[in-house]
Amino acid sequence: MEAETSVALIGFGGAVVGAGGALLGGWLQQRHQATVTREQQEAARAGLLEERGRAAGEKALYELYALRRHLKDCKLRPVSEERQPWRPIARAFIDDAELAVRLMPNAREVQSRITDAAGLITETLVIGRDEAREMTDPEHRTHISRCLAGTLEAIEALSAFMRGDPLPEPGRLLRRHIAQIQQPTSPS
Repeated sequence: MEAETSVALIGFGGAVVGAGGALLGGWLQQRHQATVTREQQEAARAGLLEERGRAAGEKALYELYALRRHLKDCKLRPVSEERQPWRPIARAFIDDAELAVRLMPNAREVQSRITDAAGLITETLVIGRDEAREMTDPEHRTHISRCLAGTLEAIEALSAFMRGDPLPEPGRLLRRHIAQIQQPTSPS
């Protein structure tokens, strides 16, 4: 009886060890699979973010190039009828570009640069209708040139960012604009 009991206990012990090993193996495999799945999901999420960021950057570049074309078409008077009023059209292009850049993940530096360039452009665009009518041709060309300079600043910065290059230094007009907006205003 002792031999039969020993064999039974050894068999039972083996079954317990086998079951425990199977449970431990299943738990380890499930844990590993969960880790692999989580890593795949994170990689897919990062890829999706990069894809969305790239699409937003391309949209912003499209809008900036459309603005550049629009401004070049407006250089000389009379401005063609389909370009009237050219200032609100230009404002819509820069607003759309700025919005698209805001949707780019991990792009704070280029977002800041585009915001500064957009500020230079919109500062130039915001004048009264009567003031715009009274502008001389040289003043008109100066306004458009300032808008073009801001547009090219934005295009260069965004293009460099999208290529993975460091952002170029801001140009003279943009540096002056940034310095003006950073000056503390004195109370009157």
